[in-house]
Amino acid sequence: MNCDWDIAQFLIFSSNGEPLIYYSHLTSILIFLGLFIFTFLPLKNWPKKTFRLMALSYVLWLFCDLVLWANEKPDNVMFFWTLINLVEPLIFVFAFAYFQQFTKGEPLSIRTKWLIFGLLLPTLIMAPIGLSVSGFDYTNCDRNAVEGIAAYYNYFLEALFLALILLKTLGLFFSKRFKDQRGKLLLVAIGNSSLLFSFLVANFLGTYTEHYVTSQYGHIAVPIFGAFLVYITIKYESFEPRILLIDTFTGALFILLLSLLFVNNPTYQIYANVVAFILLTPLAYTLVTSIRKEVRTRKQIQILAENLKQANEKLKELDRLKSEFLSIASHDLRAPLTVVRNFMSLLLDGTYGKLPPAAETGAHQVFDRATDMAKSVETYLNVSRIEQGSMKYDFIDVELAGLIKNAVTAFTPNAEKKGLAVKLSIAPELAGVKTRLDVAKMNEVFNNLLDNSIKYTPEGSIGVVVDKKGTLARITITDTGVGMSQETIGKLFKLFSTGAESRKVNVSSTGVGLYITKAHVEAHKGKIWAESDGEGKGSRFIVELPLLS
Repeated sequence: MNCDWDIAQFLIFSSNGEPLIYYSHLTSILIFLGLFIFTFLPLKNWPKKTFRLMALSYVLWLFCDLVLWANEKPDNVMFFWTLINLVEPLIFVFAFAYFQQFTKGEPLSIRTKWLIFGLLLPTLIMAPIGLSVSGFDYTNCDRNAVEGIAAYYNYFLEALFLALILLKTLGLFFSKRFKDQRGKLLLVAIGNSSLLFSFLVANFLGTYTEHYVTSQYGHIAVPIFGAFLVYITIKYESFEPRILLIDTFTGALFILLLSLLFVNNPTYQIYANVVAFILLTPLAYTLVTSIRKEVRTRKQIQILAENLKQANEKLKELDRLKSEFLSIASHDLRAPLTVVRNFMSLLLDGTYGKLPPAAETGAHQVFDRATDMAKSVETYLNVSRIEQGSMKYDFIDVELAGLIKNAVTAFTPNAEKKGLAVKLSIAPELAGVKTRLDVAKMNEVFNNLLDNSIKYTPEGSIGVVVDKKGTLARITITDTGVGMSQETIGKLFKLFSTGAESRKVNVSSTGVGLYITKAHVEAHKGKIWAESDGEGKGSRFIVELPLLS
């Protein structure tokens, strides 16, 4: 039989095949090349390399299939048919690996890779020795290939990997570990499975019926797969959705319209126009909704900017008022209190003559109250300085053990008046060891902690232990007082926060002292925390400070 076949240009362009192949193949090639380029975006937690291998395998398969349809030379057809049988199962292998890495975030194990290699080995052996194509049927010049056992083995492999993807999807879907990722899992599974299933079924039916035009319908899922992939990436990789959606749909529409140049059959043009309409509809909807949303967002930003401007002006006013308050506290409160204390001190010293016993008692009370008020003013001034970051520290090298010993000695008489035993234990290795401190601020820390221990311990004892922990000094102050709940410990060092039990013992507690104490300790690059076995079971306050090497 004399068959008049057209001579192929660039291996793939001729009138020997069906016009549909150029529409299905070139469109799919462009989509997969676009997805290949898409992987070079700065994606996170995305198996780029595996997907690129899958995309390149699919593109190579499409090119080889075009040669089979268009080329007139039997040698070329035999070579590319052998090559296509080698490449085809790789599409499914890389799709399986891509699915595994995308859903579980981990590559295939070495054992799985060797197992896959074992499954591919028969294909690698059979394809080169002529088991891919056993001959050609030239009836009516159709040149249909008679496929060998290698093709059917490939269909088995493809069905196997597709089944593995579906089984893994079911397993992961019902796994508690992936409970919050079921939506992502389903989208990946649907996209992958639809592509592989349509590809497998169409190719198998083409081989089984020897009507190879049927196999071209297998690529109908390529745009679906691409759309799913882009959507998943947008949704789960923190991209700007509107921009990527518009770019994707526009690109797909451009590819589709360009591919119409290769379609001469009016029926196929109708199909292509339907697909173009389907793509154009979401693109138009996305553009319109994006523009409307953009307008609404700009209006909201304008309103927020105006509100922020007003709020900023109010903050500036509050900051000005705060500065004025500090000035009042510094001059109008502290200065008069200092005058009162100095005058009462002169009265008590007898500078203006000896006071009667009743007047002396009253003078002592006035002096004590004025002293307490002066301390309160200084405390609140310290809070303001800490919040503004204007607290100043004068660091010098000091022997820590001596500083703590002096603080404990100063408070021992107050403890003994309440019948409390005070015990001090300092590790011998700390003798002579220095640390860098602001002496006044650190005295304030220890004075506050010791004073609290005395106030909140009705009976029992107070213990102070100073240990060396590597390059740190750890000071532990333990009492047998009212104790604390875990809830109280959680908010203990916050400003104006006091425990329920502590207010029963010390009604004047303001919750300011420990806030300042923590700020001072942290300014020394140290740590402070509290522990307690519960209410009524005492407390422990632990301070860690760095030592000089």
